[in-house]
Amino acid sequence: MTPARPAPRRAIVLGGGGVLGFAWILGALSALEAVAGFDVRDVDIAVGTSAGSVAAGLLGCGVPLDAICRHHQGMPAPADPPIAYDYAGATGGALPPRPGLWPGSPRLLLGGLRHPLRLSPIVTLAGLLPTGRGTLAPVHDLMAGVASEAGFAERWPARPRPWVVAADYHVGRRIVFGRDNFASRAAIRSADGVHQRSAADVVTVPRIIRRASLADAVTASCSIPAWYPPTVIDGVPYIDGGTLSNASVDVLQGTGVGEVYVLAPMASVETDRARTPIGRVERLVRRAITRGILADVAALRATGMRVYLVTPEPADLAVIGLNLMNPARRTEVFETAQGTAAGQLARQLSSSAGRAAARVAGDLPGQTPA
Repeated sequence: MTPARPAPRRAIVLGGGGVLGFAWILGALSALEAVAGFDVRDVDIAVGTSAGSVAAGLLGCGVPLDAICRHHQGMPAPADPPIAYDYAGATGGALPPRPGLWPGSPRLLLGGLRHPLRLSPIVTLAGLLPTGRGTLAPVHDLMAGVASEAGFAERWPARPRPWVVAADYHVGRRIVFGRDNFASRAAIRSADGVHQRSAADVVTVPRIIRRASLADAVTASCSIPAWYPPTVIDGVPYIDGGTLSNASVDVLQGTGVGEVYVLAPMASVETDRARTPIGRVERLVRRAITRGILADVAALRATGMRVYLVTPEPADLAVIGLNLMNPARRTEVFETAQGTAAGQLARQLSSSAGRAAARVAGDLPGQTPA
């Protein structure tokens, strides 16, 4: 008799957020290691979307966080694993090249117009946007090189297991590479940013998904519509998973994970008042993303999971600015996130420990919870 596999103990969820979102994630992960006292590679599942998928992939290949951070800041140590990537210029600069002239996915556009209750306006808009002309070759080469060096050129890392989120550019379906051998269903994000659970919002998908390489999957997850072209895997084009859900926290439903840390650079539980029209639009987008993530976090907590959510604070927003693809600010964003994330984690972990102590005290004879 085959022994049952133990339930996953711990997971991290790393949301999307471009170049500066990646810098913020690294700062927040550094704070997590310092405050929670564990190596962030010592998790069972690392859910990654867009920029978060790069971090999840590197950790899955066993690269120490300190080494990733040193390389990101341009100060690698002699003993660090080699990482061939120019963080200052590999993404092509702070602005995209001029995109093509025609809708990138007429099929997705028509599907959204025909079934407006099945696909959100954001997903339909992704089909309308022209094909981007930027290149993600440096991202693919980065992940392919690290994966090959770690022995994962032909197989997927096991622990932490990267779950890399992308979107099928034909039909707007969420795909989780590293988890899905078969896509059985996918929840579609509604216009208000909250996942819907009704039958009308679930698409049954019988198609087999290839076991994509880690490099292909991460590149697909980073393929921002109108900035980069879609990544084609087995004849199917994929785009940035953030088109459907910025962090895909809900994919951990039913996994049995006991502890989850969500680091979401495009959400903000505590925000500020933007002064410019563009800034106010950006804050509206952040609020919509935050509502969706908070709903997913609440759903996980309702199942008994301990979930800790870390998002940028006003101090972070001030240094991030309005262009998440501007590499010039990455050091300041990284350093600021280390401080703000550490404070959030310390407060949440302290509160969690207090509640646990109260529950234990309440179970003892003659004691009541504090």
